[in-house]
Amino acid sequence: MTATSAGRPLHLRLLFPHLLTLPKTDPRRNATPVITHSPAIDQELFMYMALLMRDFIHPWYHLVTQDQDLTDAIVDVLTGVVQQLEKRCCEQVDWTSLLLVSLPKLLTLHWRDYRQAKGRLHMNHASGTRSLDQLFHGMQPHLAFQVGEHEYRRQLTDAVLLLLLDKHDSQNEAFRFLLREIISNIVLASLTETLTDPYTIHTIICKLLQGYEPELDALESSGQFAGTYFSALTQPPDYQQEPKKAPPTTKEEDEQQVDGLFSKLRQLQEQQKEERQQKGVGDPYDDLTPQTTKQQQQPPSTFASPQQRLFSFGYIVLQVLLSPFRSLYFYMHSVLTQSQQRYHQVNRHEKKTRHARLIEPITKFLRVALLVDDRPVVQWGWQMIAMFLWPILRVFGGGVLMDKFLEQTILYVLSEPFIVFYLRLGRDLLWPDGVLIQRGPPVTPLQRDQMRIRAERLLVVALPQPITKTLFGTTDRDQIQSHLHDALAPLQHKYINKHLIYLVLDLAVAKIFPELALPPHQLSSALS
Repeated sequence: MTATSAGRPLHLRLLFPHLLTLPKTDPRRNATPVITHSPAIDQELFMYMALLMRDFIHPWYHLVTQDQDLTDAIVDVLTGVVQQLEKRCCEQVDWTSLLLVSLPKLLTLHWRDYRQAKGRLHMNHASGTRSLDQLFHGMQPHLAFQVGEHEYRRQLTDAVLLLLLDKHDSQNEAFRFLLREIISNIVLASLTETLTDPYTIHTIICKLLQGYEPELDALESSGQFAGTYFSALTQPPDYQQEPKKAPPTTKEEDEQQVDGLFSKLRQLQEQQKEERQQKGVGDPYDDLTPQTTKQQQQPPSTFASPQQRLFSFGYIVLQVLLSPFRSLYFYMHSVLTQSQQRYHQVNRHEKKTRHARLIEPITKFLRVALLVDDRPVVQWGWQMIAMFLWPILRVFGGGVLMDKFLEQTILYVLSEPFIVFYLRLGRDLLWPDGVLIQRGPPVTPLQRDQMRIRAERLLVVALPQPITKTLFGTTDRDQIQSHLHDALAPLQHKYINKHLIYLVLDLAVAKIFPELALPPHQLSSALS
């Protein structure tokens, strides 16, 4: 039974049943304990506690006794943990540095390592690695895949609980271990498995951009997007419906079923290609096909077509001619911006974040993710902006205004309404419709492809035309979709996504709990 279908909220019925015994006119009936400074956030946190107690504590605890002692104890401990965590997040963590400096640098490293691993795959210096996951792990090893994900989450949760729990609760190993298993094996494990699935990532993109679906449907129906119309598969499959039990099949039969699925998919693509040729519409998948594959399929006479020429002699000459001007502008930039650097040094004791040039890590990540250096025209445009426009803007205070704008943006996305939205999103992922998520039928490759294309097209529609012109150098929707496909390629592998989410988790824990980076003897003294 969900919270909306019951007469009273779920967290009141499970966590505070004594409040329901009070008269309806008594104001204490809805007076739940205070956890944070926000009643809306407190309600979401109580919903998490109630769902955890209902699904993982009450099924076995109520077989022994019907009292509320264990429930009250767990609620009190979790309340103290959340309060300590709120204090650290509000008073100790520099969120501007974390989200605008450290996180973009981490994403830039991840995107570069993925593309280097993909480029080295099946090469002699790849050490005989046949899998992209193995090669990426060799370039970016993580402790979670060496000791095991389960053990890594357990040790990390135990170390964090020692810092958040009071001395009495931390010394109670039985209670601490119970709380550790709930957090590591249920909350963290479920979130990791769910958020690292590419199908889930594409589904989240579609949900966040669902306001653009009518516009996308109109463009697809009018032929603005070449390809298949995928709006019917925007919603994820229903995990609550019990799948029909099929008779056990052998490995050969499974392979035959997969081969039959791909053969049907190829036949469908061939039919669509013939229809597009008859209508005179281009094929959007041509941009997604590797250049070498397209050259093998084309006759030799078409290899020298102007559209496929990547070498530009005029571009090289232009770069050589502009190199002296570039050096001159870099020198002028360093001279004219000394006053701004002095301003930051003098006033840094009054600033809350004390950061300058916050736009640079973000633009560096966008340059790597969007493959700007692989497109000479776009690269030249970015260099012109960096050489001419941006230095002038910084001289007249544009840099300070941009830093202030980004700082206010971080405060906005971490405000109370957004935190409530994040908590509800996580609750919907773990407990859709108030029921714990269960393993449903596997998503077929065709469904994954359809959801990916749908998410890419929603991003194309959501991006304003001036931004797409600056980032991709074109306004053609099919080409923009192809560029977004390349930009989102590092998120199409679940194993590699786990590397990323564990690195982000390590970064957040290091910022919130800097004591964990201390040597063991200093950490033990800090805990005592």
